[in-house]
Amino acid sequence: MSFDYVFGFGSIINTDTHAPWVSGVISDGKALQGQRASIRPSFGYRRGWNFRSNTGFTALGIVKDETGGTAINGVLFRIPHSMFAGFDRREVGYDRVAVGRDHFELIPLAAEGGDGKDVALDIRPTEKVWVYVPQASFRCEANEEYPILQSYVDTVMQGCLSWGGEDMAKSFVATTAGWSPYFLNDTPSSRRPWLFRREYNVIDKILRGHPATHYADRRHPEEFASAFLLKMMRGTWAVPRRNTVFTGREEELGQIHSRLTTTPAGQHLRNGIGTLEVTGMGGVGKTQICTEYCYRYFPLYYGLVIWLSAQSAETVAACYRQLMSDTTGMDVQDKDTDEVVAEVKARLFRSKVPWLLVFDNLEDRSLLEKFVPHGGSCGHVLVTTNRLVDTNPGSATMMLGCFNPSESVDFLERSANICGAGNISAANKLANQLGHLPLALSMAGSYMQRCDVDCSEYLARYIDSGSSSALLGHQAVVASSLKMSLDAIKKENPTAWETLHLLGWLGPDQINKTLVRSLFRAKEAQAKSDAESEAQEKALFANFEARCATTKFLLGSLALSSLSLALLRRRLFSRIPASVGIVTALFLSASATISVSSKRRQVVTSVENRGAENTANTLNTSRRASFSPNEFEQTDLIWKILKSFSLLVVKDAKGSIHRLLAQALRMSQNEKDSRRNLAVCAQAVQHWSFKPEQVDTWQDAGNMLEHVKAVVFHTSELNGASTLETAILSREAGVFSAMALNRFNEAQCSLELSLKILEGIDRASAARTRALATTLHELGRVFRYQGKFRKSEEALRRALASRNEVAATGPAAQQGVAATLHELGVLEIKKHRLDSAESFLRQALDLRHVLDLGGDTEMEAQLAATLHQLAAVQVARKPPLLDKAWGMLQEALGLNMQIGQRAATLKQLARVAIRRGEFDSAEKSLAQALELYVELYGEKILHINVAAVKFQQGALAFHREQFEQAWIHYSECLRARRHVYAYSQGNHLEVSSTLHELGCVAYSQNRIGKAAEMLHAEKEILNQLCEANSAQQQQMLQARLTNLTWLRKCAKKVGDEEGARKIAMERTSLKSSEKHQEHAEAAVRTNALPLSHDAVSLQRELLCCRLLAREFALGRSKGTGDDADSGQLRTALAGVSREIEKCLSCPMKDTAVYFHKVITESLSRPKKWSSMLDACDELRDTLREYGLQVHDTVQSKTH
Repeated sequence: MSFDYVFGFGSIINTDTHAPWVSGVISDGKALQGQRASIRPSFGYRRGWNFRSNTGFTALGIVKDETGGTAINGVLFRIPHSMFAGFDRREVGYDRVAVGRDHFELIPLAAEGGDGKDVALDIRPTEKVWVYVPQASFRCEANEEYPILQSYVDTVMQGCLSWGGEDMAKSFVATTAGWSPYFLNDTPSSRRPWLFRREYNVIDKILRGHPATHYADRRHPEEFASAFLLKMMRGTWAVPRRNTVFTGREEELGQIHSRLTTTPAGQHLRNGIGTLEVTGMGGVGKTQICTEYCYRYFPLYYGLVIWLSAQSAETVAACYRQLMSDTTGMDVQDKDTDEVVAEVKARLFRSKVPWLLVFDNLEDRSLLEKFVPHGGSCGHVLVTTNRLVDTNPGSATMMLGCFNPSESVDFLERSANICGAGNISAANKLANQLGHLPLALSMAGSYMQRCDVDCSEYLARYIDSGSSSALLGHQAVVASSLKMSLDAIKKENPTAWETLHLLGWLGPDQINKTLVRSLFRAKEAQAKSDAESEAQEKALFANFEARCATTKFLLGSLALSSLSLALLRRRLFSRIPASVGIVTALFLSASATISVSSKRRQVVTSVENRGAENTANTLNTSRRASFSPNEFEQTDLIWKILKSFSLLVVKDAKGSIHRLLAQALRMSQNEKDSRRNLAVCAQAVQHWSFKPEQVDTWQDAGNMLEHVKAVVFHTSELNGASTLETAILSREAGVFSAMALNRFNEAQCSLELSLKILEGIDRASAARTRALATTLHELGRVFRYQGKFRKSEEALRRALASRNEVAATGPAAQQGVAATLHELGVLEIKKHRLDSAESFLRQALDLRHVLDLGGDTEMEAQLAATLHQLAAVQVARKPPLLDKAWGMLQEALGLNMQIGQRAATLKQLARVAIRRGEFDSAEKSLAQALELYVELYGEKILHINVAAVKFQQGALAFHREQFEQAWIHYSECLRARRHVYAYSQGNHLEVSSTLHELGCVAYSQNRIGKAAEMLHAEKEILNQLCEANSAQQQQMLQARLTNLTWLRKCAKKVGDEEGARKIAMERTSLKSSEKHQEHAEAAVRTNALPLSHDAVSLQRELLCCRLLAREFALGRSKGTGDDADSGQLRTALAGVSREIEKCLSCPMKDTAVYFHKVITESLSRPKKWSSMLDACDELRDTLREYGLQVHDTVQSKTH
């Protein structure tokens, strides 16, 4: 048998089409043998939709390309000569053209993606390769009469997928020209492609991915029934009046136009027309932004814009009737609605003018199917709706949120003619109060305009109204805009309505389905508890009534007996023997008593039965109102309902409720409902599971944090609603905010609220005392984190006093005492009172050793923490006791400890190693610490502890003179610390110290400009901290002096002698400025700590001793000190010692002990005069904290 070859580039690629003409010719009777091939561009042809089929559609063909050919992928088939006659008949309108051997190539089998087509073709020299080319009379582009058919496209692409997978199908689409908007979806049940179209999802995805295919213009069959060239409609119709104060939304307007006018892969199309639904909560401005879009893009882009009121099918139909009457002059009186709608759709479909349909306030999406034409290459549809279906990328939905802060202020400025700095500031505050909701802001602006009040006055009135919006009725406005949705929800699913009102008491964000399920369970438990309480109350009341009835009958019987006896005495029964009268009276009395008892039993039984019945009814009602046993399905249903009404905005499986909506929901509830719903919410968040020592609880706790804070806040606002449990929740929220999030301001607020609740609980108890002590302890820690050392000490000493009150109740209370002693020691380290710090820490360590019974991992962790801090004391000493610190840290690492503790200890160990010159050991410890912190906080979290490791890594690199690496580490540290201390605009000593190190690194790299930039930034922070009256004045003074020294070095390095001279003068002025000292002292006196009466004598002796010690040290430094001075100082020290013994307990005692120790040691060591001066300076700072004015005319330190 002789063979030639045919190159298939269209439907022949699909072997399923071969059977009719290979039957009886090919042995298996199914398909021709083939191999993937490609015609090279050198052949000079290109493939496209250019062949007009006699059956009424446009098919594929290849035509000569005068500008140069393109590659054409396909399949080369082996054809017996006997089949060519049939082939020629099949390809009527085509000419068979030979293809030279140099113009095609076979795709190697190894590169094929086909299924079973594994026989390579062996083309002999005598065999020819042919391709069919359309004849000139049949060549024409697709039009409305000869469209491209989806069924034909499917045939070709299914063949491509079979031979070469998606890559071959994509190449076919990309290398085919002539795609046309005349694209007919002619497949059976075209709107349900899954029924008849094989691999439709892959094919449609590929078509969508290439805009040139006009996939968006693909039409259903009925679209071709409408007539062409009808009178065109132009202009705008029923578009609302343009808002003259429309503000912002530039990004959103751009998104609307982009998503309507482009068709990226995956974009949803309705009826082949670009469609976008703008959704969002009532009042966010959906109608306003769509109105603005119409005015901006007509006539620039659209020639026809039609605005439809889409609340119902009737309103849309009425709009269409009026539209036809207004724009075409058609008499619609005698036409039925369906005829008018069909006419509008036909005109839009055939329109050559770009048009836009706006369906405003659409509730029923099926209306789009009824009123939008199925096709039309020039049309777009824009929808506003409260119901949300899908916001996934590629969907036809855009969620519209509230204004951003800048837009809110701009809107108020325009709508209320606001001007002036005071009013602008008030506008910012008002916008925050109103949640940046455009509707509420609009009402506020209108009020200001009509009532002629400025923004500051309006804000004051709003706040005076209790933020209830009673002034303007903002809540009424919000409620009015939401009323339809809320009523619909209540009618559709009362449980969803109840859930929404519960959510109003929780945080507005981080709402998830787990929380909703917790609300369900809490609500059921509350209903059951209420039913049981009601049943008990009814039973008690019934019992009380029965007792009252018994008492009354007994009293009646006694009265009857008395009456009978009285009658006998008066001989009213003269004809009856006296004995008989008595018996009769007793009988009547007994009968009455028996009757009463019987009636009593009947009453009690009746009441008890009725109570039991009521209880059963209540419980049954509760069960009927309870949720489906499958609570997951119930949750999904409610979630879907709230989401569909856009009351719950969902992103990444987490929902949010606008806070004005939440406020409106809360205010709609009376006090009884509020208390009940708050109780349900409090019970729902009781599963708050934050355990500082258990890292696996942190994520869930983070998801619940805002809900816990919201419940606590709202509970505290209701009189008598706060409980011990509420206070504990608030405390735990504060601990989490500080420990896991480094949000110290938020932590302080939560802890102070917990303290307020506890102090408001009248009934004193050990539990309350323990809770109070724990809250004070945590508050002291947070104050320390913030650098508020004085407040920290006050809180910690109160905590220690409270814990000592209950220390005898057990080991747990004693552990609390040890914890507060430990925290006081850490605070003293921060204040550079090392002896006092070691004293506190030693007490804590000893107490913890006593309580450690062995095997208690928590106690071991506490011991390790104290050892860590004791090591820090040794490192801070002068000279540092590095070996002692090293031993303590190694001992701590040998104990069981939390991840965060181990990381901190490793970091401290690295610090010691750097000081000892053991850089490799330091590097290893820092790497381990960072790894643990990443495990604890996550890789992308900017945490204060991670920043500390980065700082030490920078120090290590600097010591190794690896300046580039040091710059990277310090920069990462700076980024984290600025993030952590953003609440204070980054004004923190840790930020300034990092900037200083960056300046030193840049200086070492000879980048003097960058060094000066870092140092000037450091200087600005230090100046602002001094103005803020920080408790670390001495530390900041030293930092400022060092900063100026380095700035002077930078100036001299670049030859700026004048700049260097000015900086030197500034440094000298800073050192000797009395004004600065007086300002600091006055500020400290204003906030001086109270000093106990028994410490006054100690204070006096310390002042005298300090004066002598300072004079002695300064004299020794100049070589003028003598033994007489030493004798006077020893006498003064003896006086201090006596007063220390007298002073049993006062804050000054620890400072006095430390001062006495240093001065005594310095006297015995002549070269220790510098330590004596340091001790004098520290005592001066402490005395100033207690309101004493201590002024040194001669500075004790030289720099």
